[in-house]
Amino acid sequence: MKLFRSQRNLYISGFSLFFWLVLRRLVILITQLAKELSNKGVLKTQAENTNEAAKKFMEENERLKRLLKSNAKEEEHILEAENKKLVEDQEKLKTELKKTSDALSKAQNDVMTMKMQSERLSKEYDRLLKEHAELQVHDLHF
Repeated sequence: MKLFRSQRNLYISGFSLFFWLVLRRLVILITQLAKELSNKGVLKTQAENTNEAAKKFMEENERLKRLLKSNAKEEEHILEAENKKLVEDQEKLKTELKKTSDALSKAQNDVMTMKMQSERLSKEYDRLLKEHAELQVHDLHF
């Protein structure tokens, strides 16, 4: 009888330790998922702001082109310099938008990976619970 109780206690303490480890990992994964989701929102907002700024600069560029055609040749050189500056700013914003979009897609991929890991962990936990229940039923019969 003492052997049975000691085995039962060993199974219970082993399963408790394993259950604690699984729960700890699950909490870590959920925390990482929450962080990635918040990063995704920030990156998305940043990408939208960059896109709006690029549109604004493009509109300003078009306005300057129209002014250039209507003004005299003296003002043409000044407007060309401003236009070049705007084009450079536009290129910088495009590269920044590309970087932000890449970071956003990376964050989305990380979020999907975390979701998949979380689902797999849940399935494994359910399988282990079933196995533990079967072992308990099996131990009770002996």
